[in-house]
Amino acid sequence: MRDNLSDMLVRIKNGQQAKLFEVNLFSPLPKNCLQILNILYKEGYIRGFKKVFIGKKLYIKVLLKYDLDGNSVIKKVVRVSKPSRRIYTSIKSLWKIKSGLGLFIISTPKGILTDNDARILNTGGEILCYII
Repeated sequence: MRDNLSDMLVRIKNGQQAKLFEVNLFSPLPKNCLQILNILYKEGYIRGFKKVFIGKKLYIKVLLKYDLDGNSVIKKVVRVSKPSRRIYTSIKSLWKIKSGLGLFIISTPKGILTDNDARILNTGGEILCYII
């Protein structure tokens, strides 16, 4: 069994620490990983992502983002719910990370959402990860 979400998050975190401009993710990625990349793009944690053929293999190229001083935008990525231990929460018991500076990514019955979107839709679910 392979945990694609943890692999994706660790590659992004390690790429940020090594000051790389881009990282390659193996394809095919599951839909939830692509949805999380889309959330990271909309929230401003990455510059973008695109599908690229290198030779005959398909990769997902993630463009990493840094501030003007060269510091990485993503400070910390923590996987909360793992394949061995699932963590579920209601929206009322979900707390704010760093007074609203970070975000939770939650898998809900209405799709994969950030904690702010889940509060608006008033739905809880499985906490996949949080990003600061």
